[in-house]
Amino acid sequence: MPNLPIKILIVDDHPAFLKGIRTLLETQTCFKVVAEAGSAKEALDEAKKKEPLDDPKKKEALDDPKKTDIDLVLLDINMPGTDGVELASQLRARYPRIFILMLTVNEGDAYIRRSIAAGANGYLIKDAEPQDIFNAIHTVAGGGRIFPVKYQPEQGLTLSEKRVLWLTGHRKYDTARIAARMGIVEATVNTHRHNIWDKLKAVLPEAETSNPNLLVILGVEYRFRCLEYPSE
Repeated sequence: MPNLPIKILIVDDHPAFLKGIRTLLETQTCFKVVAEAGSAKEALDEAKKKEPLDDPKKKEALDDPKKTDIDLVLLDINMPGTDGVELASQLRARYPRIFILMLTVNEGDAYIRRSIAAGANGYLIKDAEPQDIFNAIHTVAGGGRIFPVKYQPEQGLTLSEKRVLWLTGHRKYDTARIAARMGIVEATVNTHRHNIWDKLKAVLPEAETSNPNLLVILGVEYRFRCLEYPSE
């Protein structure tokens, strides 16, 4: 987790909400709102202003990852021009170590999946209770993730099941290779898959669990969220 206070950039095109969320966050000494923006361009400009001037020889190319003194961006989706999801992708590319928490009125699956794909660390609805917002910021700034369980189905899996799901998302890993990688027999791999299916049925809509390719799809998504082979 960043050293307290957590330095936050708020991005929202509604001035009243922007003022309200800033006032709310400033009731907590563990947060410091260091910038505000009402558009993607303003947000990128504010992040650039917070880049430390410790290396004047750095390239200025947009594809050159930089540092910024902002720890976390609290980001709305609906904005004029470039929306919040695309902005999240741009921030993630330019500042790989920044944390991004989407705070929006949009509850649709497509928005959440797009946010995950863009590299957001969390997704929260604007009518959340203040304490839930505070907790989400702490979780995300601590390296955790905040998404509905259906978008992180691995949360309920054992370590071995997580490894099977993770490897299933790699196109080169069939059952035999998964078994070899994990040091188990193929029958055990299939048992893990069966258990994963049972757990998924408890948290996912029937329309999704009826898809025979679901484990591969979720495995690919899991690999995106968890870049390293699961160790815990």
